[in-house]
Amino acid sequence: MITDISEKRGAPEGRQLHGQFHGQFHGRRTAWQLPVPSLPLLVGVAVFARLLVERTALLHDPDTYLHIAAGQWMVAHHALPTHDPFSHSMPGVTWISSEWLAQLAMGFLYDQLGWRGIVVATAAAFALSIGLLTRFLLRRLDAFPSLIAVIATSALLEPHALARPHILALPLLVAWTGILLGARDDDRPPPYAALPLMVLWANLHASYLFGLALTGYLAVEAVWQAGADHRRREAMRWAGFVAAACLAALVNPHGIAGFVQPLRLMQMPALQRSFAEWLSPDFSKSPALEMWLLGLLLLGFTARLRLPATRLLLLLGLVHMTLQHARHGDLLAVVVPLAVAAPLGERLRPLLREQAADLTAWAARFTQPQRPISAVVAVLAAAIIALPTALTPIERVDDAVTPAAALAAAQRAGLSGPVFNSEAFGGYLIFRGIPTMIDGRAEMYGNDFLAEAYAAEQGDETAVARLLAAHPVTWAMLIPDTGAAGVLAHQPGWQRVYDDRYAIVYRRVAPPGG
Repeated sequence: MITDISEKRGAPEGRQLHGQFHGQFHGRRTAWQLPVPSLPLLVGVAVFARLLVERTALLHDPDTYLHIAAGQWMVAHHALPTHDPFSHSMPGVTWISSEWLAQLAMGFLYDQLGWRGIVVATAAAFALSIGLLTRFLLRRLDAFPSLIAVIATSALLEPHALARPHILALPLLVAWTGILLGARDDDRPPPYAALPLMVLWANLHASYLFGLALTGYLAVEAVWQAGADHRRREAMRWAGFVAAACLAALVNPHGIAGFVQPLRLMQMPALQRSFAEWLSPDFSKSPALEMWLLGLLLLGFTARLRLPATRLLLLLGLVHMTLQHARHGDLLAVVVPLAVAAPLGERLRPLLREQAADLTAWAARFTQPQRPISAVVAVLAAAIIALPTALTPIERVDDAVTPAAALAAAQRAGLSGPVFNSEAFGGYLIFRGIPTMIDGRAEMYGNDFLAEAYAAEQGDETAVARLLAAHPVTWAMLIPDTGAAGVLAHQPGWQRVYDDRYAIVYRRVAPPGG
């Protein structure tokens, strides 16, 4: 699976270095006939195992329930939803699910395998992404720097490892970025064979827009860095590919609407004030991001790394995006190592040869051509690691996104009808067949409604009154420490039915409008 390290570098220096390593370890050849998987496979299996150790951590997101329910709806109706089927506050409103294929897969996995299928698929997609990243890095870096880079990437990505469509699309982000940056670093034309990746990506998750933006950026880089005699050639090479990539992204059930909708999210101030993933990162809760940024500074000063202006601008842009919105840490973690690998490899290779030749030579053995038996060993290891999860049913218990006890109490009390709910409970309520006031589909609800709901949850009595007047709710399920729960606690016409540390339930004892 992994080609020779010297072939990957495509340079005489790489072949010479490999020859030195081969000579040093010639006497130990026999020991290395064991079917040891290559570094990408080893890293992928290790990451897979790490995620399955805390398997329920992959499910700590309210939108997981929403995506499964959407996939189940598609299977049951043999169609894609065009209008909202899940809320009572937006009946008949147009809903375009740009993540329909991922939702369909999640719904199918849950129906066939339960939470076990969701957990194993999520861990496998994440592990595949890290394995692919390792493979791309080994084309430019020696084994040790590649291993350090993927460990840093895994640490930054792991908090985002949740059972949601963006993880199913993560291998495509890695593959698309690695292929195009590899083409640029080798001064090759972009490969049209990569276009099917864009078709699949555009139907899995809206992050494909970044893939298109990166393609356009690299096209500009290619033209900018080409000599005067070759700029026309580069422009023709990349312009055609950019156009083809855009057409590939339009191969989705929603056409141009699926292309435009994700752009609306960027124009929703209320979303960027209320959803945690759209807020700026909290460094007290994001130590990996802090170490990443400090590591970049350390690398720049100690290794005296010099980047082309276009790559430096790309790095700074990704850092800016991540500091603006925590969700963009995924892009920083994946794109930056691939973007700086070529110049970094050229800088580090002579240093490693002088100061860590033996260790570097030993590690290079894990980048040798992969024998089929070694790949089989890695697959079997992954299967054995997944076996306990596959054989043991996963039961969801009460947590911050699964208010099961509170909902059971509400049902025992006979509560039904429209509910006033915290957004964090929207996915679970939909999963249980209860129409919601609000859930994670921010693009459908729009900025105005989202702003009103956020103000109400923060305890704005006027916003609460407007929502209750506009929507004749008969009960409420709220996070206990929210302002909205405090408002209802002191508002006439509401009676507390149940509370625990995750949820509080109220019954409306006065009729709506009364």
